[in-house]
Amino acid sequence: MLSRLSLYGFTMLLALLVGLAMNRSCDTTTDQVFLGEDAITIAAYIEDNQETYSRFWELLLTTNLKSTLSAYNPHGNDYTLFMPSDEAFQNYIEENPDYNTFDDLLNDTDFANLLIRYHLVNRGLETNDFPFGALPDTTATGDLLTIGFDTSQDTTVYRINNVAPVIQGNIELINGYIHIIGKVLEPISYSSYDWVDNNPDFSIFADALALSHLKDTMGVYRINSKGDVIRNRYTLFAEPDTVYAKYEIFNIDDLEASFESSGLEPWEEESEFYQYVAYHLLEGTYFLDNFEDLENFNTYSNFLVQVESGLEIKLNPGSDTIDVIIQGQDTTIISYVRIMMDHSNILTKNGAIHLLQDLLKVKTPGRTTKTFQFYEENVINELKNVTGEHVLDLESMELLYWVGVDYFTYVKSATSISATNNDYVEVKGNFTIEYTIPKVQPGKYEIRIKSESFDKENATIQVYLDGNRLGSSFDLTTGGNPYRTFTVGNIEFPQYEAHVIKVTSLIPGKFTWDYVQFIPN
Repeated sequence: MLSRLSLYGFTMLLALLVGLAMNRSCDTTTDQVFLGEDAITIAAYIEDNQETYSRFWELLLTTNLKSTLSAYNPHGNDYTLFMPSDEAFQNYIEENPDYNTFDDLLNDTDFANLLIRYHLVNRGLETNDFPFGALPDTTATGDLLTIGFDTSQDTTVYRINNVAPVIQGNIELINGYIHIIGKVLEPISYSSYDWVDNNPDFSIFADALALSHLKDTMGVYRINSKGDVIRNRYTLFAEPDTVYAKYEIFNIDDLEASFESSGLEPWEEESEFYQYVAYHLLEGTYFLDNFEDLENFNTYSNFLVQVESGLEIKLNPGSDTIDVIIQGQDTTIISYVRIMMDHSNILTKNGAIHLLQDLLKVKTPGRTTKTFQFYEENVINELKNVTGEHVLDLESMELLYWVGVDYFTYVKSATSISATNNDYVEVKGNFTIEYTIPKVQPGKYEIRIKSESFDKENATIQVYLDGNRLGSSFDLTTGGNPYRTFTVGNIEFPQYEAHVIKVTSLIPGKFTWDYVQFIPN
């Protein structure tokens, strides 16, 4: 969505719109087909044009997906189909060692079902809705697709997963959109570590992940504290070998030697080497358009990394001089780590990889406001773009715990409401909720909670932090319009660690919880 784009993403879209106006004659990505009174379904459109899209039509029939695309999305959000051209399928077969013919692919029914569902997104999206990052909903396989912008030609072209160009966009049907793409999307099955390890340009960083043993924590899946297998979500910053070469680091031995060892092994968490490598992993998945303004992000190390979004995305702005660029009589001093904007948003099963132009050293940033909206909980993170009321299963939670109520729901509104991002969690009754928030940087903070506060059926609550009561009780029956943000107390954190927020009802009722926020003071 445009409101979620970084300034850079907005700039890219603005450039795109200008480009479209100036280059319509040579750019096929914006041709729109409005069917009006003759509007038909996605499946019917493909059937009517089966001579042009014969390969996808055969795939549609073989996988029994025709009935799905002949109906409305049951979630009410339409569909988006990225449909490869016949030429794209032909190239795919020629380049794929597993199949000699297209019929071979069709006969591999398991993969054919996976392939076609990987091209189908559970939301109707025009090209104007494309972000500079991941699409706002998953495919029918539960995976994300990303959008890149190719500006190397005389116009701007969208690239799905940075590889498949949109050659005809916005074919509007009554149950969604079709975008014709020039390359078949290969379902991604590799982890972020696999991507680095198999890319020879990142040999030093791959060796660093192995030597620190962090590669063992970077698999596609992990076992949570309850023994459940869940998708492992993180974001990886990676330097190519050319960046290390600028610092006369040519192999893993050179990199390890650049840190004080103090007798510690490189895989011990207290070592400088381990902390350096772990500093490159963010907790959670962040694409470039998820970075907004100036914010600190938790890493796998004991330190936060600061990200500033603008015309470019800067890591740890205000660092020591990293580079000096001289152009004629102009000199630019670079005091931040730069991201390779056109070579990031690399999609893996775990999330995103962003490539760096400079060496990312551990640095303690200044404190910034931290707002937690329950997205650290894997189940909620996967639902945050799915409109509706979702009953949460206590057994599936890692960071949320509740007692006293039968239902705990996460709600994503289809319309604009006063809640941030139009979503919230809600309980009704005589409840106690515990929310384990990620690590917060040491220092003094004012703690705020935002909730719906203008309903006579609401509860009166008491808030605790790490077992200590904060402030007085809060009557949520009045004072909001309908939401309000109220200060529950002040605290000083001596260490960089996680904390537990507990909210309990003194008078039973409804509690609609938007977020908890920590503001430096």
